[in-house]
Amino acid sequence: MVIVNTEKVIEAIKGDKNAFVELIEERKADIFRLSYVYLKDNNDSLDLVSETVSKAYSSIKKLNTPEFFNTWITKITMNCCLNFLKKKKRISENELQLMESEQIYQLADDGEDILDTLELNIDLQEAIDRLDFNLKTIIILKYFQDFTINQISEILSSPSGTVKSHLNKALGILRRELANLKAVVKE
Repeated sequence: MVIVNTEKVIEAIKGDKNAFVELIEERKADIFRLSYVYLKDNNDSLDLVSETVSKAYSSIKKLNTPEFFNTWITKITMNCCLNFLKKKKRISENELQLMESEQIYQLADDGEDILDTLELNIDLQEAIDRLDFNLKTIIILKYFQDFTINQISEILSSPSGTVKSHLNKALGILRRELANLKAVVKE
């Protein structure tokens, strides 16, 4: 995650278009990556980046704390993803309620075969996709976007203890699913 230049954020809040463009240029890969994890489509993710930038530009003056620019832009991205998924009905009502109520890969090492690692990564991605929306969101923010527990807590407007609890629950589910897959493969 890119460390935010608070002076640049302050300039953007004051109306400096160039400062805003620079901030977005620094974060657009993160915005795309986050939207792609949810939408699983390049074109939809590119559209979502545009929508996120538009919403951020129109509301930058409402950002009271420049240090929280990364958290703020991530929250806008997640809300755009949620709205997109609602429109496309790619999200169940149960998942929607979970999100609204609370608003990993590793390279092969230790001599592991790269094909085994790729298979494990595919299994991991599928297991993450099967998580409840709020658990999936916490995993994505923690391991794909490198946010801290406190930052995730702010993004989701949820106590950090709840975030930690949900993170542990999600990791437990993922461990069990991957262990089950390994057991099936060995049989």
